[in-house]
Amino acid sequence: MSTIKDLAARTGISKSTISRVINNEPNVSEKTREIVMNAIRELNYTPNIMARGMVTGKLPMVLIIVGDIQNHYFNNTIVGIEKRLSSSAYLPVIYNSMYDEKKEKRLMEMAGQFRFSGIIPMTGIGAEELAECIENADCPVVLINKRPRKTRFDCVIGEEQEAGYLATAELIKNGHTRIAHISYDSKHSRISRERENGYREALEEHGIPVDESLIIQGKLDMDTGYQLAPKILEKLKVRAICCNNYLTAAGVIRYGEEIGLHPRVDYEIACCETVPEVYSKDIIYAGADLEVIGERAAELLLQRMNGSHEPPQRISFSATKVYNPGKAQAVQK
Repeated sequence: MSTIKDLAARTGISKSTISRVINNEPNVSEKTREIVMNAIRELNYTPNIMARGMVTGKLPMVLIIVGDIQNHYFNNTIVGIEKRLSSSAYLPVIYNSMYDEKKEKRLMEMAGQFRFSGIIPMTGIGAEELAECIENADCPVVLINKRPRKTRFDCVIGEEQEAGYLATAELIKNGHTRIAHISYDSKHSRISRERENGYREALEEHGIPVDESLIIQGKLDMDTGYQLAPKILEKLKVRAICCNNYLTAAGVIRYGEEIGLHPRVDYEIACCETVPEVYSKDIIYAGADLEVIGERAAELLLQRMNGSHEPPQRISFSATKVYNPGKAQAVQK
């Protein structure tokens, strides 16, 4: 197993400087950092996590709590987090809560006992309640898509109202005027509320009255989309649907195929976030780049773990990814 001594021998750089690179500390030139990182890859260097933890009092591990790992929103964000953390020798530890708020709260309370170096919670807990849960955390925390009114922690968010607006506007661009929206609890969830507001804004801006009966709430999973599809596609005869997230859209598609209806042939479906490639030909979507959001959150956390005392930052990402495969001629409006 390679050691820092081996890295120093390979690069001719002092062990103390190499240590600063590994710990992502400042005052290291980009050229030196690049030389060290190349040597780390060439020698397959892995830091001794337990030894490092004994020295610092913290293990170089970051707790990442996600509501549902099946959701593309979470796993794509995790890709960005992992990419940035792994380059700085921090190990991401992912906990899938399935939106169980009691488990989420208990885990955050226990984070200190596990000696985590930092926490990135992407939970089902409301923003204000989450802020209370982590207020006494003894390690840095960065929030993703939670925007409490007052917090001492950094926040990274996507412009969710913009995503809802753009996704709905793409359906309108394709000629639809009767559009259903599968939402979530817009009173409890800021993300769902903003996406729903974006849906409303797009309709109003294009002179289309908002029909409250076409805004249907459910959970953020595939079963919800599947269960709501009969009402939307068969009872209401709606041929355009804007979904809160991709799992509900996938559920609609699954039901539709069972009864012989296919997206872009018999109806069109849009999503207020980016979708996995397997669905990209069937689903219109709009949203922020989730991988970039994850990378930025991890970067902020690394800065805090390395002693930054800058004021809390709130960073917002626009819905820069918009995809519309074009008007499906066979769809009845």
